[in-house]
Amino acid sequence: MKVFISSVVRGFETYRAAARKAVGLLQHQPIMCEDFGARPDSSQVACMTEVDQADVVVLILGADFGFKTASGESVTQQEFRRARAGGKRVLAFLQDVPVEGPQEAFRWEVSDYVDGLFRVTFTNEHELSDAIVHALNQLNVVRGAVSEQDFVERLQQCQGYRGDHSRDTRVEIAFLPQPELFGTLRQVHTEHEAFFLKLCQAGLSKLKDGYQDYDQGDLTGIDADTVSWRHHDSGMAWFSAALTASTSSHDSFAGHYISPSRVRNIAEAAFGLITHGRGGWFQLALFDLSYRLFQEPPSLPSNSLSMPHGQEEHVIERQLLIPASQASYNRWVDDVLFRMGRKLAS
Repeated sequence: MKVFISSVVRGFETYRAAARKAVGLLQHQPIMCEDFGARPDSSQVACMTEVDQADVVVLILGADFGFKTASGESVTQQEFRRARAGGKRVLAFLQDVPVEGPQEAFRWEVSDYVDGLFRVTFTNEHELSDAIVHALNQLNVVRGAVSEQDFVERLQQCQGYRGDHSRDTRVEIAFLPQPELFGTLRQVHTEHEAFFLKLCQAGLSKLKDGYQDYDQGDLTGIDADTVSWRHHDSGMAWFSAALTASTSSHDSFAGHYISPSRVRNIAEAAFGLITHGRGGWFQLALFDLSYRLFQEPPSLPSNSLSMPHGQEEHVIERQLLIPASQASYNRWVDDVLFRMGRKLAS
């Protein structure tokens, strides 16, 4: 993999050497302006050409803005913008130093919450080298991940094993770790009781209701009250929970509501239950939605109900999250529920 290292050169030699070493440790090819040699092109053309041909751009920013071009941009800024415009993967590393003027504005551009990049800060060359190795390793995992279609096909192969609640209106969270973890069945098979206790601690089941073991072929898991859990020998797992509220004599329409807050609580709890903090493919789906409203039930009983015209039977969203944390997963869940709400309201 060609890794273009973008930073100022003067005064940054130690950090560029650390970046070169980190890239080389992973058997990638560092692309650096110090190695360009004589070319029949301008410096600008040479740098932009190498950015275009790189697989990844490692951006390292300190306090120095560097040479300002005729456009008012620094050379590093031009390289960054060229890489983003070309759809290149950019890994950003920011030195923890006071910054002023145009370099401060550039660093804000790079780290903007909406349009920028999630960056890593460093204070010395050793921290920078370690951070680059970690980031490139994660990128290798992403590049080697199975496709979304492969993920879907694997889920479809297990459609017959969804659990006792497969015909209820339900939320399902599926997960396939990347890289895959073959040979997990023997260990997970012994963890049914521990998993059930975690369900109870999360408020998704009750101890008095107990659970039933499920073991068939390459799958293991449990069924407990309104929830089901399955784990495949590849490490793929899914967790589903029934959503329909029980009707009461006071409100005959209560069972037609699907509470978004309840879906969120179940989805967020599922991360800790089935991922063990690993990254990979995630699917969040709502099934069997006929004559259901995706909104919080009214606080007072109602005597009428208005359904949307285009009723969806199910809605599904998928995302590859590497690395995956509870915070990044929760943000994805929030985005998913927003999109689902709009779709189901139309």
